[in-house]
Amino acid sequence: MGAPNGDLPMKPRIFSKLTLPLIAAVLTVASASAQDKKGTNLSDSAAISAAPTPAEQLVLGYRLADYARTLRDARAMIVAARMVDSITVKEGTDRGKLEGAGKGGGEARPISAAGLFAEAKQFANGDTDILAEIEKAQAESSRSAMRGAIRTVQFVPAQTTWTVNLAWRGGEPMVIGMRRDTATPVDLKIYDENGNLVCQDMSHNVTLYCRVNPIWSGAFSIQGINHGDVGTGIAMVTN
Repeated sequence: MGAPNGDLPMKPRIFSKLTLPLIAAVLTVASASAQDKKGTNLSDSAAISAAPTPAEQLVLGYRLADYARTLRDARAMIVAARMVDSITVKEGTDRGKLEGAGKGGGEARPISAAGLFAEAKQFANGDTDILAEIEKAQAESSRSAMRGAIRTVQFVPAQTTWTVNLAWRGGEPMVIGMRRDTATPVDLKIYDENGNLVCQDMSHNVTLYCRVNPIWSGAFSIQGINHGDVGTGIAMVTN
């Protein structure tokens, strides 16, 4: 006998609605895993999240600090300090390798929220209102820190390339920022496992930025290239 109220005929339809998308998803994953990983590991697909990562927010804070320092703008520096302070940072342990003719050593000097607040006080030039804003911002700092970024620091001598290799999951955006702490020109370049250039920032800005959308899980080579005649500290941040 059939089930009352037509329950039995409904089951095949429910099964179909639930399983067809699942089967499609499994086939998509299987297809991605079965790729021969030839060509360039770079996608511009809108399916990969465009939402900003903690590393991107940290890079934005760095860039705003660069702007505030140029204009000696205390209020802009307060905002930059709060942005940097809102991201928890884990120090990277793989410092990569250095290749080039440059010699000599030094120490990288990555910026911190405390340092940016100190600069804001200098730019305030004794303005009591601005100083009060800085005190308030410092008192409120770190109360709503986001999940963190990874920061790796290295001193890169003149005419030297710093290379760090990273493995990345396909379908997840890879964000790389680099910030130098001297005036020497630095380039950022990223290559996939097949040696293809997938992103570069040759603007010679203080803070450099790249976002890569990998198609498949694979290895990437991150390069910070010091073209100058003096060494510089570089802080590399990633999500």
